[in-house]
Amino acid sequence: MLHYGLVLEQSRKAKSVRHLYEHLQHKVNRREWIPSIQIDNVSGENGIRVPAPERYRVLNLRLLDEHLSPYFKTNLNLFQMHMLDDRVDVWVYKAHRGWLLVFEDVPSGPKPFGQNGFDTR
Repeated sequence: MLHYGLVLEQSRKAKSVRHLYEHLQHKVNRREWIPSIQIDNVSGENGIRVPAPERYRVLNLRLLDEHLSPYFKTNLNLFQMHMLDDRVDVWVYKAHRGWLLVFEDVPSGPKPFGQNGFDTR
C-alpha cells in the first residue's frame, strides 16, 4: 500500500524537501524518473526514487514534527511516521503547491513480540 506525505510550500519542512529534491535531481539518472502519480486527490510530477544510500536524508527530515501542521497532508498515522526507516521505499515528486513524498512498505502496526505475541512486563 502506498502512503504519502504532501509538504506544502508554507511548511517549515518545504525548504529541506526542496533541497533533497534538487540533490536527487543531480544524483539520479533522468531515465529512472517517474513521469507522474495520482494518489487520492494529490498529484505529483517528475518523481525520483530515493536510492538506498540516500534514504537517511528523508529520515533526517523528521516529518513527524509536522503531523499536526495544516501545511502537511498525509495518510500516515503517527505510529507509521515513527516506523519510517531505511527499509521503506521512498519517491519524491514535485506537486502543484509543494512536494509529495510517497512511501511503500510502511508497517501498518507494531509486530507482536515476547511470549505469546505480547510483552508480559
